[in-house]
Amino acid sequence: MNIFSFFGKLFGGESTAQDGHLPLKINFNSTVTFDINPILSAMTHGAMIDVVLDDLRMLNVKSISSMTIEGMENKKIHRFYFNKEGDKKRLFLQVLSDSNNVDSIDEILFCSSATEPPTGEEDILFFLGDNQSGVGEPSYRFSRDDLYTFLPSNEVNKRLAVTGDDGVEYSRVNAEQDFMPAFTGKETVIFDAYGTTGESRQILNLMPHSRALQDTLFEELIVAFWVTSSHNGNDIAIEDQLPLAEYIFAIKLEKTNIKVI
Repeated sequence: MNIFSFFGKLFGGESTAQDGHLPLKINFNSTVTFDINPILSAMTHGAMIDVVLDDLRMLNVKSISSMTIEGMENKKIHRFYFNKEGDKKRLFLQVLSDSNNVDSIDEILFCSSATEPPTGEEDILFFLGDNQSGVGEPSYRFSRDDLYTFLPSNEVNKRLAVTGDDGVEYSRVNAEQDFMPAFTGKETVIFDAYGTTGESRQILNLMPHSRALQDTLFEELIVAFWVTSSHNGNDIAIEDQLPLAEYIFAIKLEKTNIKVI
């Protein structure tokens, strides 16, 4: 059974495991280890991804999700989260594959992210891409002070010293276009193998960006804006849904960089 037909049956008392037939054969019993070389190389060349390299030698899956994006019905994104529910910072593996064949993988990203609530109406409008500004513009720039939000100052300074710049800038695909509406969709998450606990998230906006580090080495940035619309099968009233902005820094990996035990 595909785990993400599960929401119609979630919390219905079924005892069938819901974490089978997923990309890379990962499930809740999996221990995932990574070849640190691609991530170390990216960090050495100034990537802002936030991870302790020693931790990559053994990570356990804490939750699993499937994401559908409007206009991309033939593709599905799976995420394997390595942090506990509610953590502000998250580590996860993101896999893009064909909707009907999880073994046909287009892209694998190792991701670190930080979430924060918008600080006011202006912030909300920015992340909604209101009036063709904000998320959806050709580029997204972080100053040195901005980056201190995501990494300790000594790490930020060390990585910026590689390029000698005082910040970093990521560009989206088709950067020559003044504004591009962001993607929307839905993420369905389960916190246990049987889907007895989980939540549904509405993706209000999601926009990928990237920047070159050296030669063919790139760091990805995904800016996302979303709300949790239900938890453990119970809908959350709209007035109680807290929108969250998320900044996801990612490095592309190959299957050979990942071992699932």
